[in-house]
Amino acid sequence: MLDNRLKAVADFVPAGAKVADIGTDHAYLAMYLYQQDQSRQVIAGDKNAGPCEAARKTLGEADLQEIISVRQGDGLAVVQPREADTVCIAGMGGKLIADILEAGPEVLAGLKYAILQPQNAFAELRGWLYDHDWHIAKESLAKSEGRIYQILLAVPGKAPKPDDMELLLGPVLMAERPKLFSEHVANNIAMVQRVLQGLQKSRQDVAGKKQVLEERIARLKELL
Repeated sequence: MLDNRLKAVADFVPAGAKVADIGTDHAYLAMYLYQQDQSRQVIAGDKNAGPCEAARKTLGEADLQEIISVRQGDGLAVVQPREADTVCIAGMGGKLIADILEAGPEVLAGLKYAILQPQNAFAELRGWLYDHDWHIAKESLAKSEGRIYQILLAVPGKAPKPDDMELLLGPVLMAERPKLFSEHVANNIAMVQRVLQGLQKSRQDVAGKKQVLEERIARLKELL
């Protein structure tokens, strides 16, 4: 059974999709996606041998080893161009996710959906998407083991780039204010405050960064 984080990722995967689960680990998401919709074609990819072995074990126990392909390789390199129309990348840093997407332009060009769950660098990942002619169509929040996670559904196509606050919190999340939004904002306030406290302890103010952070905290508090 998936936790709330991976369930939220799965909820964005369309019916009948050709899915590549990148960084599959134990293949729990890949297995769930197929079990929920057997018209889906699912590939489970991971860079390291250990997770691939764990994935094969998971799928073998479910008698799905002949249905879901487990492939070892770096990022989108496990997928041939047009072999997948949907990619799921969950549980990685936002910069790493952007790097994975950028490193596979031929595969990326054939995708209809990118479902992403970054652990950090949220603004950087969203910015990358808009800078590379993708945009965010849907977003959701999920809470698992006391932590709030952001899930992004990105699709190809040019769109106006969101402002800094929207890139940080999520343009769709800011517009829709889902159930966990206030907690999401509070977490971001705490994160910025920790950075500010670190600067204050160092007694250094690099290019007025303290003022920028103080202004960001004030803007975030307005959203509570």
